[in-house]
Amino acid sequence: MEQLLISELVKATKGKLIKGNKNDLVENITIDTRKLNFGDLFIAIRGKLHDGHSFINDALEKGAKTIITEDSKLDLETWKTINIIEVQNTTKALGDIARYYRKRYKPMVIAITGSNGKTTTKEMTAKILARNYRTVAAPASFNNEIGVPLTILQMDKETEVLILEMEMNEIGGIKSLCEIALPDIGVITNIGDTHLQFLFTRKGVIQEKSELLDAIKNNGTAILNADDPSVMEMWQGYKFKHHLTFSIEKSSDLYATKIVNHHENGTEFLLCGKYLTKLRVPGVYNIYNFLGAASVARALECKFEDITAAIDDFKPAPMRMEQINIDDIEIINDAFNANPQSMLAALETFADFMCAGKKIAILGDMLELGQKSTELHRSLGEKLPSSINMLITVGEQAKYIASGAINAGRKTEEVITCKDHQEAYNKLIDILKNGDKILVKGSRLMKLEEIITKLKDNYGNKTKIG
Repeated sequence: MEQLLISELVKATKGKLIKGNKNDLVENITIDTRKLNFGDLFIAIRGKLHDGHSFINDALEKGAKTIITEDSKLDLETWKTINIIEVQNTTKALGDIARYYRKRYKPMVIAITGSNGKTTTKEMTAKILARNYRTVAAPASFNNEIGVPLTILQMDKETEVLILEMEMNEIGGIKSLCEIALPDIGVITNIGDTHLQFLFTRKGVIQEKSELLDAIKNNGTAILNADDPSVMEMWQGYKFKHHLTFSIEKSSDLYATKIVNHHENGTEFLLCGKYLTKLRVPGVYNIYNFLGAASVARALECKFEDITAAIDDFKPAPMRMEQINIDDIEIINDAFNANPQSMLAALETFADFMCAGKKIAILGDMLELGQKSTELHRSLGEKLPSSINMLITVGEQAKYIASGAINAGRKTEEVITCKDHQEAYNKLIDILKNGDKILVKGSRLMKLEEIITKLKDNYGNKTKIG
């Protein structure tokens, strides 16, 4: 981040400097006191779980020199050498600062949205573009009204390309992020059954994702998954000049043919019928993520040879088909998040893996599915691949995956339902043997990775906990 004057922050946020010096400089902004360094600006965000105003004294004790707050009634006498800016809404203030900062510099801004594959597409895009450009990309899944501004503030004056991930669960959410980020290129990975609790139908998801196209339509470039009917339905309302499409086994601007699936060792294929590409990530569906990233690179005039070379040693972010070995047990940790489409894709990929023992799928609740939740969970269970030997479900909604599997003919002794990850671990440890493979997947709030942590700590002892 480049330096900002206190006066600039006041201007950007339309706030009030109730204490301090407008000519002081800020070199770093944080919302987390655990990451705060001496001299930083601390923004007291009111979150769903924690109110940052409760940590202001902690921030000051650690050396914060500037505070942005909604509460002007602070103990100002205790802290004599600080700047305090009062705003109406600290979350909005963070976005306002990021927008001001974004407009100060002129990187090429790439925004990636979709129901599945956003983070992997973002990581692949960053890996490819870093060969030719000074690149900043969103860390982890910084994709909301907090994460997008924080990513923008990681830029400096040397940044040439900024890669953002965008995900919201309400109409107008993507629009608000685009008003901060001002994207030049927009990628739509796919449209699926996500956030139905708030968006209600697939049409609602389409409407929300289309806000990215609205933001770039005048002079930007759209990158679209031509194999997704919902994406192409969305595109019918635009048809602006600059766009690229990508697909598998059919003609698009970028496409993959002659695909060889090496299962847990990844895939290889020809990019645009000519360029041999090796993708060392399990799952044919990851080819789509690569094609989206490659389309961005081509929009920025990268050579095909550079694209394929850059992706050759790509590794996915943690908890996305991450392969872990514990003795002779192999675990596929795909526990970062889940919806019906991503869950089925992971199951089908896992079903094709070689395995000396049992294949065990541990599946947690898929959240935010609204009134269709029971139906979508049960439908997933009915599609459980036959080569998966055991199913363990975790959570109130995931039990319908179990009932769906049994309704489809799965034996009851092959299905175990659990209320939480502790119970799932206890059941798993009783049936686990060397040579088994485990897939772990569920929505983020289910924290199914804790099962893996327990296995790492205790498998060798075969000891139950709790």
